[in-house]
Amino acid sequence: MDVTKIEKLMTLMAKHGFDVIEAESSGEKISLARNVSQASVFQQQTVLPQNANQLKSGSSGLATSMEFKSENAAVKSEETKKLPEGTTITSPFVGTFYRSPSPDSPSFVEIGSKIRKGQSLCIVEAMKLMNEIESEMDGEIVAILIDNAKPVEFGTPLFIVAPAK
Repeated sequence: MDVTKIEKLMTLMAKHGFDVIEAESSGEKISLARNVSQASVFQQQTVLPQNANQLKSGSSGLATSMEFKSENAAVKSEETKKLPEGTTITSPFVGTFYRSPSPDSPSFVEIGSKIRKGQSLCIVEAMKLMNEIESEMDGEIVAILIDNAKPVEFGTPLFIVAPAK
């Protein structure tokens, strides 16, 4: 997908106030997200026309829908107030969340684990690459918000960390 198509999608996002947009054309698929909040439980999806010429002609072939993502919604609206205080660590990738380096290994962290800046917290597998997510601060894990081997989206809350004092 060339840069001009991506720029057009970004312009559409800004013009219409979309936070998430997905497009598929000629076998290429792209997902863009912006302003992803830590406690977001709704994902806005935009479906573009299959024919890229419709996009160029300005035809309004856009359909938007709000979809509740219950399987990935670690933070439900009624539970938001019950979550512990702290800094939320979110997924920087779309992929699969793993709490340990292998199925027979212990988890990187548990609730109550003291962590240091740069310490590995989990792995997010994205496109067959295992990406270790590291802590950006010293603190203590107060909540683990995703179950092992579950899919995550960009910006999905993974952990809540109480900063070290």
